[in-house]
Amino acid sequence: MIRFARTTTTLAILVAAASAATAGTDIFRGRGNEPFWSMEKTAEAITFQPMDGRPVTLAPVPAPRKDGNAEIYAATVGGEAFALTIADTVCADTMSGMPFPKSVTVALGAKTFSGCGGEPVTLLLGEWMIAEIDGKPAVAGSTPTVRFEPDGKLNGSGSCNRFFGSYALTGEGLTVGELGSSMMMCDEPLMDQERAVLDILKVLGGFAIGEDGALILRGGDGRTITARPVA
Repeated sequence: MIRFARTTTTLAILVAAASAATAGTDIFRGRGNEPFWSMEKTAEAITFQPMDGRPVTLAPVPAPRKDGNAEIYAATVGGEAFALTIADTVCADTMSGMPFPKSVTVALGAKTFSGCGGEPVTLLLGEWMIAEIDGKPAVAGSTPTVRFEPDGKLNGSGSCNRFFGSYALTGEGLTVGELGSSMMMCDEPLMDQERAVLDILKVLGGFAIGEDGALILRGGDGRTITARPVA
């Protein structure tokens, strides 16, 4: 899988990237490591840059061939076979755990490079119903939620009160800024659950996507929130 260019530099996946990703931009980027490589696909060309060697550019972009949930762009470049495969499968970075929406493979001659692509923030966007808080099911009849907006804002229901704040994605993970909320009082089980939700969000360090499509928010202290998309 991939590594984030050996640094903790913030990736271009902050909120501005969310807007670009959802606005229908035709730029797709992928990257991998061991050895490090990167690629960019636009409507005009595919450019592959290995760590060692010159970039390989394929233009015009060939019509993709469908293979299950993947698109394959194949051609011959400089006498060598070239194939870019973009699969609609979540791909996790083995170093940071950051999930990406696509799995990417580049085959050039006898060499194959594997990694991830797309913008991680697109996996977060929308409203999620919180099903478990640190492994325990939500209180029966309660509807805690969290929603991630394209502009970097988040909001939701802790169980009793509405909360709001901001979030950011970096090469190291997912963080939440200072949270605010309304101040209603509810029965103690709901208040306890709300405190647990907000406490985990305040120390958020990253997220993952489960095999069943669930969103798993991971606190830096090891606690988790598991949520499912609201239909």
